[in-house]
Amino acid sequence: MPSLWARPNGPVNQFAVNQAAFNQQAAVTPLMPATLVLLTAAEAVVPHPQNSAQAYVVPLSPNQGNEASPFDLVISGYLVSTTNSAMTFKLYSGKSLTVAANSLMASFTAVTQNNITCPFELHAHLLYDSVSGKMHGYFDGMVNFTLQAKTAITAQTGMNDNNNPVANFVLSLTSSLAAATTPTTLVIRNFTVG
Repeated sequence: MPSLWARPNGPVNQFAVNQAAFNQQAAVTPLMPATLVLLTAAEAVVPHPQNSAQAYVVPLSPNQGNEASPFDLVISGYLVSTTNSAMTFKLYSGKSLTVAANSLMASFTAVTQNNITCPFELHAHLLYDSVSGKMHGYFDGMVNFTLQAKTAITAQTGMNDNNNPVANFVLSLTSSLAAATTPTTLVIRNFTVG
């Protein structure tokens, strides 16, 4: 029987077809969907789908070719409202469930939702570099079929492609009339950066 290790780089014969190749990165399995149920009118950060004691954080990894090159952050899903309520999304740089512990990047214009289920899509077009240490960009999107005007984000500092991660992103929602008897539910189907 021939040796499975006929080359220094790994198996080369028919006995090793089910063996993983060397130096291959595993595919990341998304944790979707993430759900936030608002029972008060207070702003809340979306919790992690598998551990509600932590924020749902999307990291920007270093050395991915994003430095000094524009990249996009996209968040989409749907809202379920049980009352006529004004919905306000906010995008933060940070990783905390505590809103004040994160750095505000963008506040989307409040959109009224009238006791319905509707889709949303939020988009940030971003650019950073390690020399200035800053991240700039703009955001736009659509909530309840209402366009969000393109607006500059609040510049973020301390960006460095040697940091791992370069930045973390979290999303919050405020529903002006959310209450225990009239909850608002946010379901995130996509939260990606790159």
